[in-house]
Amino acid sequence: MMQKRCLSVAAGLAVAVLAAGCGEDPQKIGQATTYKQGKYQGKPDTRPYEGGPTAYSAAKWQAGDKASWETVIKQRQDAQNEYKRTE
Repeated sequence: MMQKRCLSVAAGLAVAVLAAGCGEDPQKIGQATTYKQGKYQGKPDTRPYEGGPTAYSAAKWQAGDKASWETVIKQRQDAQNEYKRTE
């Protein structure tokens, strides 16, 4: 009797799991906006040096100054280089 009940519960769970996969809504492109072939619809990206330092950045550099940003990146790369750290 107990095995029959466990078998029926397992069968019911299997049916429920299989039926749950049938409820996906179809995906519609362009529902909120119209899609233009080959055109990027998202937010435009800014260059890394144009954003300015954040609260998590260790070094200070001027926003929009590519040379100071490259200097800070070079210093960070040198600090992470194991060969240079052991010298």
